[in-house]
Amino acid sequence: MSVISGSSVLKDYPLASPLGLGRNTMALWKGLYAGMFGVVAAATWLSAGNPPEAVHSLEIADRVAKFEAFYAKATAKPLDEGTRWALWKKEYDIAAVPPGLDGDKMARQLLDSAWVKYPALMPKIPALRKEAEVDAHEAFDKINVLFETKGTPIHSRLVLYVGQFDDNAYTVPPMDGHLATVMMPVENVQLRLALAHELTHSVHIQLAHVRNSFGAPIGETMFLEGLAMRAAQRVFPGSPEAAYTANDDKGWLAECYRKKDAVLASILPDLDKSGSEIAMKYTFGHGNNGLHREAYCAAWIVMGKLLDAGRTFPELARIPESRMVGTI
Repeated sequence: MSVISGSSVLKDYPLASPLGLGRNTMALWKGLYAGMFGVVAAATWLSAGNPPEAVHSLEIADRVAKFEAFYAKATAKPLDEGTRWALWKKEYDIAAVPPGLDGDKMARQLLDSAWVKYPALMPKIPALRKEAEVDAHEAFDKINVLFETKGTPIHSRLVLYVGQFDDNAYTVPPMDGHLATVMMPVENVQLRLALAHELTHSVHIQLAHVRNSFGAPIGETMFLEGLAMRAAQRVFPGSPEAAYTANDDKGWLAECYRKKDAVLASILPDLDKSGSEIAMKYTFGHGNNGLHREAYCAAWIVMGKLLDAGRTFPELARIPESRMVGTI
């Protein structure tokens, strides 16, 4: 899972189509993806009295079909890994990795390691896609209630795709007329919680007017990720704590708690530092204390303390981007 400014970055950002209410077919995608269709699903509430009624809408678009088409071509006859990679780049090219050559290297490694798992996944895709749509609507509704947004227009977009079994969804802030967009792999083992996490980002960044992306100040990344993890815990309670921490490494949360004082002390001087190098260190790497994705550990601890101290979700969700580092 990832924040817009956290552990993964948009590899392929679909253009947002005009917002529509109700259920209809919407035109999608730039260039290569013209002609693919998505399903627009919208939920609308009326705010009581003044202010005027606010529209909350969630659009759901399908990129799974693009993977299915790629997979059919890739398995029609035997292909070596290099040819398969070239076909993937041409026909699909969606992965939750950083931009540039490093991202391409990671994406190819992910594809190669995931390839043997796809035959078992393919028959399950229709059910996973349906499950994702149902859970997304439920999560979106509950997040808006949690953040008390009934007087604020909220427009989010969810794009469902097939990933590489890394369970690393990501969200992109609204820009250039595009909606806040969640990219969600349907094979995510914690699909329900991942949807709550990423849809929290999509609502939060609209309330706080977030514009930064990958490489944002580390303190901002912590704030965004911490709020998303804790909101998912509130929206869909009942799972073990580790399920909400955006990290499926066995024993990760226990190690986070053991090292929390060292993690918080060592990350403190870097809270206002930004750039892809330091973002990689704290969101993909092992930070200062040998713990994978230390920013998430620090975020879980700090946001928990803020909430325990009496700060509320509606309040925290409206802290502007410029004050997030200072709040942490």
